Amino acid sequence: MTTATKTKQIVLVERRITSETIGKEIVSRITGKLLGFDDLFDPKTKTFLTESELSAKGAVFVTVCYDKIMVIGKDAVKKSRKTGEPTPFIRAKKKYQVIVNINWQSYINKRGNGDFIPAEQRSNGVVNVEGCKAVGKTRAENYTINGVAFRVLETTKYYNADGVEYADPKSLEAEYLKKQSKASKQKEADKHGIDVRFDPKYRTTRIDSCESVRCFGFEYKPTDNHSNTTVG
Repeated sequence: MTTATKTKQIVLVERRITSETIGKEIVSRITGKLLGFDDLFDPKTKTFLTESELSAKGAVFVTVCYDKIMVIGKDAVKKSRKTGEPTPFIRAKKKYQVIVNINWQSYINKRGNGDFIPAEQRSNGVVNVEGCKAVGKTRAENYTINGVAFRVLETTKYYNADGVEYADPKSLEAEYLKKQSKASKQKEADKHGIDVRFDPKYRTTRIDSCESVRCFGFEYKPTDNHSNTTVG
């Protein structure tokens, strides 16, 4: 006879506020030192620490529930790469975790050749909010969550205007969506002095492109996310 294992349910407090307010509230809650590579990696086991071990060291995890209508011309091409037909309505959803309080220079240099110096300003124009690396602001004043990818919780799924999921996400991406080129990825890895296969992934996600952002016991839902707009 086996004993049933009880799973601890974590109840998050829901807050519906603007992206700006979410960003500033997260900034106000992040305290303590930035985590370097030595805080994340165990040289004895040659593995990264678990989520609970990292949390004990002060790692701040943010769960990003991405939910965005793909903008034609920006996120998607105007016409199918295969048929030339106009690009249909595409809504993307995915869920992943990032660690937001990482010392990026230390993290890269311990994995690469040791001489990486980050630029004072990000190439994408995002600047830190109140000096906090975890939250940024774009040139257009959109607030972002910034962090190193930790794990994927739900892979990307795509939906049409009626909410029906597209059956073949890889084909959809190849036919309609814009993505970072292999050359661009290689250039970034070369800058870090790391093999492109092992270059850590840094995520900068607009908060208003999220259904919710989960951290510090809250589920923040941006009121300026437009993915729930009725398409007629």
